Amino acid sequence: MKQNIFLNSVLNRGAIVGFVMLCSHIFEQCAVVYGGSMTWYSIMGFEMVVSFALFVWMIHRFTKSYSLEVMDARQELKMFSFGQGFSYAVSVSVLAGVIVGLGRYILHSLIIGHTEYVQSMISSLQAVLKANPETASMMGTYNQMFAQMAAQPEPSILATIFSSIWSYLFWGTIVALIVAAMVKREPNLFENQNSEE
Repeated sequence: MKQNIFLNSVLNRGAIVGFVMLCSHIFEQCAVVYGGSMTWYSIMGFEMVVSFALFVWMIHRFTKSYSLEVMDARQELKMFSFGQGFSYAVSVSVLAGVIVGLGRYILHSLIIGHTEYVQSMISSLQAVLKANPETASMMGTYNQMFAQMAAQPEPSILATIFSSIWSYLFWGTIVALIVAAMVKREPNLFENQNSEE
């Protein structure tokens, strides 16, 4: 019963977090590839801060809801440990990483195309750098970096998904440490004594 609650909650809420973060990723990539201006880069920077705050909020909200579900299902001492909250929050984050990684591969490799995506990103970055007098003088150095970007082979679907999983595992672990400490509930040892009286 507890295992079913965990799996169902992780699948449902992990899918929600993954979908929201995938929408954020698509917006950021469109801002880079099709925006190509400092205004769009500024908007993208603000959006990244907002999306991370939303990620933290969702992990906290979903972990808290899950803790209440677990406590309602318990017939013994009402408690929710740090480990339960931590494992749940990390699991939701990892599932979100799988969804974002799969969506990233579909966007970059199948919809846009890897070569077109890389060339569009390079052109966008070059336009922004040339517009800034401080960086325009260093275009030779940047062009070497762009050449290396263009020469990199297209990543496989597994490499893309595992890269996304690693990123969400890292940040999810940091957030989970804080969230799990906030939502843990110690058992009420006096509850049974009061009920017996």
